[in-house]
Amino acid sequence: MTSQTFRTTTGKTNHNDTQPRILILGGTTEANELAEHLSKDPTFHVTTSRAGVTVNRAKVSGNERMGGFGGVEGLIEYLRTSAINVVIDATHPFASTITGNTWTACQKFEIPHLILQRSAWCAEQNDNWIEVPDIQTAQEYLRTLENSMTVFLTTGQKKLDGFIAIKQHKFIARMIEPSVSDAEKQNLKIILQRGPFSEDEETRLVKEEKIDLIVCKNSGGTATYAKLIVARKHNIPVLMISRPPLPSAIVKSTVKGILSWLQNHFSAL
Repeated sequence: MTSQTFRTTTGKTNHNDTQPRILILGGTTEANELAEHLSKDPTFHVTTSRAGVTVNRAKVSGNERMGGFGGVEGLIEYLRTSAINVVIDATHPFASTITGNTWTACQKFEIPHLILQRSAWCAEQNDNWIEVPDIQTAQEYLRTLENSMTVFLTTGQKKLDGFIAIKQHKFIARMIEPSVSDAEKQNLKIILQRGPFSEDEETRLVKEEKIDLIVCKNSGGTATYAKLIVARKHNIPVLMISRPPLPSAIVKSTVKGILSWLQNHFSAL
């Protein structure tokens, strides 16, 4: 790669004139993998930012910052003061707020906004998916079901109350960390587990809990895909929540795609 001078968002030269500064918005396996690759490359100065919501987090290579930015204005200020040249949004496919804020902030400084997002799952033969646009619609669908069902929730801690309020159903919610406020709910059982999950593990859970229906987000990837295989084999319907739309950023589905873009972009300057 040829030596170049990179300008900061304030118009001044970078802390290292030949070293582009990259911000990774992390929290996913793909973000950690990308950070591991880039932290070994002296070409770039890389910082991974994580929200810090999960206590038992996997370690990340290289520089790291924890906590939110304080909304879009806080992110704009961080990009300015840290002289960021590229932002790579490798957050969860359903982290729509930070993705939207990142797009706005990058537009302000006219810096590249890349999104690293794994491919979504697609229904296969013998799948019984009911696809809905969001959690609220999933909850509305469950309210229309007259028969009592045991519903397996894999949508995380947020918005559990909307499910619990549907009293005709029993809910089995799997999450990484406990949601204290929901621990006493009569129609809710919390299972604390971190993926990946095997097909045998998911089969055991489905049989032991007598699951009638699964609610999940279309997160993609392999870590939690086994439940969909089990649902297919046992003819269990899946209420599949679609991903929120993305802004007009540069979207790549693999770490390799991001690395290739970075190499091409900075070699061409």
